[in-house]
Amino acid sequence: MLRNTFLHIPGVGSNTERKIWEGNIFTWSNFTKSNGLEIRPKTVQKISDHITLSENALRRKEVRFFSKALPKSEWWRLYPEFKNSTAFLDIETTGLSFYYNNVTLIGLFDGKEFKVYVRGQNLPDFEDEIEKYSLIVTYNGILFDLPFLNSEFDHLSLPPVHIDLRFLLKRLGYTGGLKSIEKQFGISREDEVNNVDGFGATILWHRYTHGDCSALELLLKYNFSDVTNLKVLMELGYSMMEERLLPTKQSHHNHARWPSGQTTCVPTTEANKKLFAAAWREAYSARNYHETLKPSIDMNMLLARLDGRRADPPKVVGIDLRASDARKSGVALMKGELVETGLTEKDDEILDLMLKWKPSLISIDSPLSLPKGRDCVSDTCECRKFGITRECERILRSRGINVFWCLIQSMQGLTDRGMKLTRELRGLGFNIIESYPGAAQDILGITRKKISTTELKQGLIDFGLSGEFEDAKITHDELDAITSALVGYFYLTDWYEALGNEDEGYLIVPKSSKL
Repeated sequence: MLRNTFLHIPGVGSNTERKIWEGNIFTWSNFTKSNGLEIRPKTVQKISDHITLSENALRRKEVRFFSKALPKSEWWRLYPEFKNSTAFLDIETTGLSFYYNNVTLIGLFDGKEFKVYVRGQNLPDFEDEIEKYSLIVTYNGILFDLPFLNSEFDHLSLPPVHIDLRFLLKRLGYTGGLKSIEKQFGISREDEVNNVDGFGATILWHRYTHGDCSALELLLKYNFSDVTNLKVLMELGYSMMEERLLPTKQSHHNHARWPSGQTTCVPTTEANKKLFAAAWREAYSARNYHETLKPSIDMNMLLARLDGRRADPPKVVGIDLRASDARKSGVALMKGELVETGLTEKDDEILDLMLKWKPSLISIDSPLSLPKGRDCVSDTCECRKFGITRECERILRSRGINVFWCLIQSMQGLTDRGMKLTRELRGLGFNIIESYPGAAQDILGITRKKISTTELKQGLIDFGLSGEFEDAKITHDELDAITSALVGYFYLTDWYEALGNEDEGYLIVPKSSKL
């Protein structure tokens, strides 16, 4: 397709390129000054001169010559000519926030070999490896893989051309996640990895770091399916785009094509099994990584910051507040590493419990303020013009943390209740902070409840917390309440970040080890 392309030539837009093709000029070698095209003579001369430059650049495999001139949306045209210098890339991470979370594994497929880079083993080697390539191909890499990679590595030099199949295939009418796209093309996976998704990948990594090497093997198989299927999708997408763009008679010319409707099952072929086995042998040398894994912070580190108070640590209460008192809210009392949990309904019950426990700090999982300019939660009030979001929520969103705006309809009741309860508690002399367990869990590398409550509980235990909750069956509301109380300890030990402003108040989150 590249030799059919004139769009990279200065002065040639899509309309001029179409005129050239309609004049039965399909390749650079067909173009002469006497073709009789309805194009200005100066443009004809410019095209002729630039074709010579293009031939020389292609012969020298100078991908930057073309990437600088072609629109990014047309970089797919470069693939066949630079196929042997293409890296199909997919990463796994500890979570979805490139700001807080880390890359755990990078899978790279060059069409012949599957290479894997594992955190704690050979992850830094990726920087040197990726410099060897001219193109990288990802799925949703613009929004996910590349921000993570740029955050992870200090001196990363990515190839000049990045083809994100999410956007290429969208032009062809295919939308959805990678697995959905694969199914639309009839591409299947082994049963073993068919039910693994991005969230499941984070759990597999967590299990591996706790000594389960079979989890690492399954994670690699999942990643292997991703990167090898990227190659299939790239070639299918290229073929379909070429057929859509060029007249059918162009098929007489010599350029790469792949059969439409191609399907594959990864990694069932013997060749693919050998590819994976070779990569697994390399990665398995990291099997003892879990023995050297040390958390960036744990409860002992927090307590050490209390100085003289460590012998008698302060009481902190976490409340996972529900929007309606018809549903039970989770509460957790934390004193040092010891935790006690329960459920409450009415605000009066919460007030009585706080008067009984007399905590030094109460950390509430609920918006406790309104956006600047708002004086109520109603959508019908004139103050609605000031919006439904606070600065703290916008900051979290910008960092890749999923958070609900405080005044979307589904959050209005919770925000209203949280503010009323806070006024009453402060009226009784209690110190209150706003927390968000989901953000804290993401920052600390603890699994969220929507992924696995079992892993969430284990994450809190691994952090160093203890109590009856370890062996008891408790609700996800209580687990989030424990997390809110934990945020309170970060606050008391001055190991926190306050997001927001004076007008709206602050949301407290643990300080990230990455900052």
